[in-house]
Amino acid sequence: MSKSHRGTGIRKEPNHGRGTCAICGAGQIKTLYEQEVDGKKVKVCKFCKAHLKNKARADAKVAKASAPAAAAEAPAAE
Repeated sequence: MSKSHRGTGIRKEPNHGRGTCAICGAGQIKTLYEQEVDGKKVKVCKFCKAHLKNKARADAKVAKASAPAAAAEAPAAE
């Protein structure tokens, strides 16, 4: 069976969802994902969205690992 409903969302977008990524600057790439960068909502490509998500996950992991160490040092300082 055919899948005639695929891509209907990007058919309604200007230029079928293609444009220039605000982060990597790649041209004529699908920019379907809205991300907040420096307080502004910008459209980014699939690869930059994944990069931002992985970077946030790594930063959260580092912050979580350093939080118990900081909490252990705080009572000793008192």
